[in-house]
Amino acid sequence: MSQQLKFIASVFKMAMKELVNVMGPESVQTVFRLMGEEIGKAYERRLRLKYKVDKWKTEEYVDHLLKDIIEPGLGEGLAEYKIDNKEITIIIKVCPFRRAGIKISDKLYCTYTEGMIETALKTALGDIDFKTERLIADKNPDCIFKIKIKQ
Repeated sequence: MSQQLKFIASVFKMAMKELVNVMGPESVQTVFRLMGEEIGKAYERRLRLKYKVDKWKTEEYVDHLLKDIIEPGLGEGLAEYKIDNKEITIIIKVCPFRRAGIKISDKLYCTYTEGMIETALKTALGDIDFKTERLIADKNPDCIFKIKIKQ
């Protein structure tokens, strides 16, 4: 990591410590969840404009979400998906927050990822059930999210 990124990560960690001290961890998690939801909407809108789509097909959208949005941020091959009937499984194999040297065991940042993925899929595909099956923050090798399309 470059010196500039190390500096930014260091300032971010200090800011987060103070935010948790002032606001409490639940409020900070709520803020991260809301940030994730907003970026999830923006990602769907960006993909819809890029691919000129009015209504998404499930596999097409999930493939674009992972290949155009998630993988570039994580690295090639560090996210994958499976679709079985109306159930989508998204597997993320690395935590970008941990990779930046940020403590993740308190799961503050997990809510960002959950909000982003759930909202991006809900915006594109409609009514869904979203479930976090496991997290890297719980010392698992990956994060697994299950999404059931209700339609």
